[in-house]
Amino acid sequence: MKFPTIDRLICLTMLTSSMLMLVTPSFAQSGPGGYGNVSRVYSCSRDGDPINLRARAGQQFQVVRRVPPGREVVLIGNTRVVGNYTWQKVNFYGAIGWVRGDFLCN
Repeated sequence: MKFPTIDRLICLTMLTSSMLMLVTPSFAQSGPGGYGNVSRVYSCSRDGDPINLRARAGQQFQVVRRVPPGREVVLIGNTRVVGNYTWQKVNFYGAIGWVRGDFLCN
């Protein structure tokens, strides 16, 4: 029996949605890319302004998102020293990037 094109599309959409639901919980628990050692910290700016989430570790790189003070971010395991700063790779609601370590607190 042949399915019309619309039925194939619906089946494919349902299958894809089901697969995403299976992947998402483990992604959230183990950290993106399987970095392990996931811990949650908070953005702590000195002046109450949001902190910059950057595309790469370093102040010269593009700001991907701004993280409001006191908001939780997930450390995903990488640390880099660039210039005089230690940078942490974090996940903030699906936005992955780098923040200066001195702007994070427990």
